Amino acid sequence: MRLFERDDHEALIRSLAGESLAGRGQVLLLEGVAAGGRTALLGEAVAQAERAGMVTLRAACAPSESEVPGGMLSQLAHSLPVPDAPGEDQVPDFHVFCRWILRTAARTPLMIAVDDLHHADPASVQALSYLARRLGASPVLLVATARRDDSGSPSPFAAELVADPRVHRLEVGPLSAAGTLRFVEERLAAGARAPRIAAEFHRLSGGIPLLLEALAEDWRRGGTADLAAVSGTAAGPDPASAPAPVTEQGYGTAVVDLLRRWDPEVARIARALAVLGEHGSPDRVAELAGLGREPGTGQVERALARLTAAGVLREGRFPHPVAAAVVAGTAGGAERAALHLRAAGLLHALGEPAPAVARHLAGSRQQVAQWAVPVLAEAAEHELLAGRYEQAARYGELAHEAGPADPADRAAVLDRLTEAEWRLNPSLAQRRLPALLTAMRAGHLRPDRLPGLIRRLLWHGRQADAEAALARLREAAAADPALRAESRDLDSWLAFTHPRLARRGPASAPVWAPGGPSAAERGPVALSGGDPWLATAGALAELFLSGRVGDRTDWVEQTLRNLRPHGGGPWAEESAGLALLALLDAGLPDAVLEHCAVLAEGDPAAAPVWHALLGALRAEALLHRGDLTGALRGAREALTLLPAHAWGVAVGLPLGTLITAAIRSGAFEEGRRQLAFAPPEAMFASRYGLYYLHARGLHHLAAERAYAGLSDFLACGELVQSLGLEIAAPVPWRTSAAEAWLRLGNEDRARRLVRDQLSRSDAADGSGRGRSLRMLAAVSAPERRPQLLLEALELFEETGDQYAQARALADLGRAYSALGDSSRARTTLRRARYLAVSCGAAPLGEELLAVPDPAPPAEPRATDEPRLTESERRVAHLAVLGYTNREIAAKLYVTSSTVEQHLTRVYRKLDVKRRRDLPADLGTMTLHRRRRRTQPSSVRRSAS
Repeated sequence: MRLFERDDHEALIRSLAGESLAGRGQVLLLEGVAAGGRTALLGEAVAQAERAGMVTLRAACAPSESEVPGGMLSQLAHSLPVPDAPGEDQVPDFHVFCRWILRTAARTPLMIAVDDLHHADPASVQALSYLARRLGASPVLLVATARRDDSGSPSPFAAELVADPRVHRLEVGPLSAAGTLRFVEERLAAGARAPRIAAEFHRLSGGIPLLLEALAEDWRRGGTADLAAVSGTAAGPDPASAPAPVTEQGYGTAVVDLLRRWDPEVARIARALAVLGEHGSPDRVAELAGLGREPGTGQVERALARLTAAGVLREGRFPHPVAAAVVAGTAGGAERAALHLRAAGLLHALGEPAPAVARHLAGSRQQVAQWAVPVLAEAAEHELLAGRYEQAARYGELAHEAGPADPADRAAVLDRLTEAEWRLNPSLAQRRLPALLTAMRAGHLRPDRLPGLIRRLLWHGRQADAEAALARLREAAAADPALRAESRDLDSWLAFTHPRLARRGPASAPVWAPGGPSAAERGPVALSGGDPWLATAGALAELFLSGRVGDRTDWVEQTLRNLRPHGGGPWAEESAGLALLALLDAGLPDAVLEHCAVLAEGDPAAAPVWHALLGALRAEALLHRGDLTGALRGAREALTLLPAHAWGVAVGLPLGTLITAAIRSGAFEEGRRQLAFAPPEAMFASRYGLYYLHARGLHHLAAERAYAGLSDFLACGELVQSLGLEIAAPVPWRTSAAEAWLRLGNEDRARRLVRDQLSRSDAADGSGRGRSLRMLAAVSAPERRPQLLLEALELFEETGDQYAQARALADLGRAYSALGDSSRARTTLRRARYLAVSCGAAPLGEELLAVPDPAPPAEPRATDEPRLTESERRVAHLAVLGYTNREIAAKLYVTSSTVEQHLTRVYRKLDVKRRRDLPADLGTMTLHRRRRRTQPSSVRRSAS
């Protein structure tokens, strides 16, 4: 096996072997740190000696034989059957041993190889020293390895022979960074990744070959996921950000193997350090290891120096969590639990932060004493604020099991435990609600914790219990101004989300009344003296009910920018959801996607509720853009991250998005499967029920069950009215009901619903007005339809809803065909088909493919194309296909201004006024010619 950075060592060994063969006996002592490669170099020396014709005698010393007199000599004597060798049951006297070696060497050159001489028994070391002084003109090469003493002083063997010129001491050190790089390049074939991998290997091993070999084996067994991560496909485009695979079976086992090479005291110190982690100063490690703070500190410092030199530690710390875990794991269960409990007591006495103490209390896996309950509660609160919910739940569970003596303390601990579990899985936390309600009724739960309890109860549809908690909160708020402000904020939120529970009257007068302060003026913190995010949620709810969302989008976006990626609490989560829905209501799905991308940073498994909520809203935003493929995928991911039964009444949002996207994209079987899930009955009385009912109505329409669909749409209308959401209805129930009436042949009712929708304030938004105009065209005279549909199409283009554009274009093409305008009909239908395929609307695309062209396509005018430059043809072609100016600029790598200039010239040359008048076959060959530089639309849209 190839050795690295050992060329000088091997050259010296060859030289000494030559000297020995020439009759000038030589002694070589290979010294270095543990596992530094001495044994491998000794093996190379044996191989060289045997190739040169020398006979080898070998011995490997071990701690277990260090007290056996003559143990090493016995191994050497019995390693080779030669004449006059001592019998197997004899321990040779060193005089006899020396004479036997010299007589044997007179017949054949010898090499004596002794590994780990520092573990040899004193008698054998004395005999070897005796032999080394008498080699003289004998053809003998004596090579031994020994671990270097911490002080750097020579070993007893070398000390006796220090003045002998035939005795050579050779340092065998760890590999340098350059040597580690060569090791990685030859062993792993990592290519361009080798420098980064080598740097990480050197950091973890200190250049110790044993650890390097273990890391290399981990790498080879790393699996597809780890290899993909380092290549950049999982960790991002920069491979340098990806960690090397490290396992307990490889690297961890090698670390433990190294520890076993020292005396038990070093291993005990290493375990104490592994348990204390970053808080492991030498004096604390000494105390935890049972060595005493004062006398043991020096011992610890020497042990840490040894471990650092051997690559186990780096700057006094384990360089990888795997190393610390396996070293701590070398203690038995009871010993490890005792270590953690002692560490918790030690750190608590020294005034370390609660999370540092709690980590050891949890690591003991034992019931804790009463003194630890407030420590665990404080640590749980800290972990909640940091977004580490699993750890917070672990601390809360431990504190809850300890059973605080004070009922108020027990209720407070239970409340924080419930909150931590809620952030992981609301279904898991639901089991805590009865105990919290009992504590509330007994007066043990603090009133300022009641808003959070009310939200959890309503999530699971427990309205009666929520009403009881509300009564308790309002009773306490009557005597507490700060609590009164929180109660008012909660009523504002309830007025939008659960209006039947909101208090009516002067106490909750809307702040959005004319002349009242705006949310931007009040700011989230200024809204009350309590939880600022509850105040923000209340302000957002009032904003919805005022119908002025579009006027306050700047404040809404600032609210989202103030949020942390993992949320920060139940009301921060609620505020995020309301703010994102407000942007959707204002017709800004792109802004929703941008904010979701920022807020969704981090590991989804660490905060599944937060990431599932963002995923559901992202999917809804993609649905608003008409990206059916992306919406379908996003809704699936949201329901995978948080199963449907854990969503409570909020399940209507992701289910509604998924069912709608499935229907429009042709995944009817998936839509039917999702409708088979039985949502909570309380969902149908909440705003989340609107998404579900509307989606179910669309499914009925797609299945040719118009009456059933109409029933669901009208149920949406009744729910909107009962919730008081006429201004802020999240679903277009009137236009959908109008479509159902139209399929049933009742144009009068359809027309009334459409006109009713157009007369309402929320019809002023682009998408809502566009849908109303499209349905109005369907019930209007044929000659009026193109004008109405063109206006609807323009509104859909402004909002970026490609699915709505495709439907409007399909209707417009049919309208042109009905009027006998075959040229425009053909162009429009072709554009509709392209957009339907582009956004994933398979049923609409198939329907349009089945529509025959109104007339045979005319031959392209010979004078049109030549008048356009190649750049103008490319821009015009993409404009015909329905791309916006910004999308065309991105695809062609030009600015939006350049696109506008090209289109202006195209309009002038072809004598048209707008892009919808451009001929559909304009530049048909350009697409194939430029396809290499054009990103596929499906990729572009799903990436957004």
